[in-house]
Amino acid sequence: MNVAIVGCGHIASAYAEGLSTYPNLSLVATADLEKERAESLAAPHEADAFGDVDALLAGSDADLVLNLTIHDAHAPVTRACLEAGRHVVSEKPLALDLETARGLVDLADRNDRVLACAPISGQADAQQYAARLLRTEHIGPVRMVYAVGNFGRTTEWNPNPEPFLRVGPLYDGAVYPLTVLTTIFGPVTEVRTADVSLLLEEHDHDGHTLEVETPDHVAATLEMESGTLVQLTASLYVPHQTQHFSSLEVHGDAGSLYLDDCGNFDGDTDAPLLQVARLGEPYRPCPLPRRPAPLSYAATVADAARAARSGGTPRASGRQAAHLVAAIEAIEACAGEGASVTVDPVGFSRPDLLPWTRATEPHRTVHPLLPNSADPAAATESPSTSEGPEDDAIDLPPIGFGCSRYRGGTTYVDLDASMADALAAGVRLFDTAELYGTEATLGSLIEGPLGPPREQLFLIGKAWNTNHRPEHLRAAARDSLERLGIDTFDCYMLHWPTAWQHQGPLGDVSHLSHEEAATLTFPSDEAGEPLEADVTLAETWREMEALREDGLTETLGICNVSRDQLASLLNFAAVPPAVVQVECHPYHHPTELIDLAHARGIRVIAHSPLSAPGLLDDDALQPIASAHGVSTAQAVLRWNLQHGVVPIPSSTAPDHVHANADVCGFTLSEDEMATIDALHRSDFERP
Repeated sequence: MNVAIVGCGHIASAYAEGLSTYPNLSLVATADLEKERAESLAAPHEADAFGDVDALLAGSDADLVLNLTIHDAHAPVTRACLEAGRHVVSEKPLALDLETARGLVDLADRNDRVLACAPISGQADAQQYAARLLRTEHIGPVRMVYAVGNFGRTTEWNPNPEPFLRVGPLYDGAVYPLTVLTTIFGPVTEVRTADVSLLLEEHDHDGHTLEVETPDHVAATLEMESGTLVQLTASLYVPHQTQHFSSLEVHGDAGSLYLDDCGNFDGDTDAPLLQVARLGEPYRPCPLPRRPAPLSYAATVADAARAARSGGTPRASGRQAAHLVAAIEAIEACAGEGASVTVDPVGFSRPDLLPWTRATEPHRTVHPLLPNSADPAAATESPSTSEGPEDDAIDLPPIGFGCSRYRGGTTYVDLDASMADALAAGVRLFDTAELYGTEATLGSLIEGPLGPPREQLFLIGKAWNTNHRPEHLRAAARDSLERLGIDTFDCYMLHWPTAWQHQGPLGDVSHLSHEEAATLTFPSDEAGEPLEADVTLAETWREMEALREDGLTETLGICNVSRDQLASLLNFAAVPPAVVQVECHPYHHPTELIDLAHARGIRVIAHSPLSAPGLLDDDALQPIASAHGVSTAQAVLRWNLQHGVVPIPSSTAPDHVHANADVCGFTLSEDEMATIDALHRSDFERP
């Protein structure tokens, strides 16, 4: 699609550069009242340059016009382009009053033209993931939000600050948090209170004094369609370097979520994009389950072009932009009249979220607004030695949490808070077992305010060795499901391939002493050898298949097998395992087993990925971790991911729980992978 740019100020070059990355978009024309600027922007793209919008519309066949003029010119330029039959993407704001904004939306509809408006930041990965978490009550029902847009001291960061000072903080800076708020919660329905102030009447810029009359600081209380209250602050006085630049702090019944920058659309930041706090706990990073997509300004144009071709609606729609104008106008009216004001939705409703394409290889960046992403399978990928199962393997979250309390000897730890921390950190795969004694607690957490919808979780259960007989296996599965409070496992596994003599139902082993649990779960003879049961793996597996047939589990799995044991199972299984779980870390990397599993479309899960003695202090790992600004634990987990293996670390330290989930934002090089591979020890044994 041919694109023209009207208004060739300082932001135009960023748009033009972004457009060049989209193979189906071509910059063919530019226009500016200072024609030299239009010519300068046009030259590298071999585009035509014009001195104003009328000349461009008369002399260019551009299908879509990108309107980058100053604020008060947005509406007349957009109207001229729509009347000329062109699709339009406007910089914010769409207009400076509701009547004009509504007229533009209606004109676009009558002419069957696409009308979109910046910013695109509501569609960025961090904002979309925050919306996904909040809509599923990740922190419980949300009742209060603090929204900030502090873009102050414009003379310090913008070469042409006067238009910003004349229009005030609402029509430019506040649009960022308002865009994200309405993307998450839907329309603003009411402005309850508002106050405006002019804190700085004069500004020095390039040796001149700018005198302004527009208020530069605004505070308002908004009510969203969802019932959530928002305390909005927008300022051109508070410096943009403040700790609260363009942020949202969202408070729910079970905790809080902090979005660092509503305007960040490329994921490039030193600060955590998202943080989350359970009630009464400090904030900790809430990692995204994939590397944030590096969107550019041009993503808004690409999305509008997609909508024009398909007859759809752009994500950054004109209706949403018009509704933001309605909200801003209502804030101004409330401040002037001292009474609450109802906000016109202008036909805008809460949008659907983008499909969250979770790649098997989580270092891949998958976003439908990226160049070459018209096909969801098309994605940008950093060079790496990525491996993984065949395409028909089941989809798993990139990382899980191991729910075993046992730490060796007679040592057990309390994982109640840690499992809650994992849920808060966005972990969605939990590895449970009847042996662990944590099923009931996890079930309560899932049912509680931190629990996501069941369909977003992948819950693993495991039958212990003493329950391999068909009748005991079925009873064990039902008991585990009851303790978890769910109807079906996502995967039910055999903890080991060997069968031991049944000693009775395990029940909730967390209530037993170590000695009592050992007697029940580790039957042995006088020499200390396990008392094996006369039931074959084939008999047990047939009952596993029956459990799946009867709806107790979606898939089957097996743990702690060798390559030969897995090959044997595959020879007689009518329903092969979908998942194999084994110990896997740099000191013990069972490549032959992993290769067989992946060749047969079987996912591999790594238990004990960090606990090998001395691993995290290994000299070979330190420089690799330092090069990426991560811990050695994160480097090891990343190594597993790039081998197509899903690690399930466990920790009782909240900071470690959150850090362990934050491994999708970097990629190990081929050399780094090879260095870690070389740590394998063929004779590795745990003490």
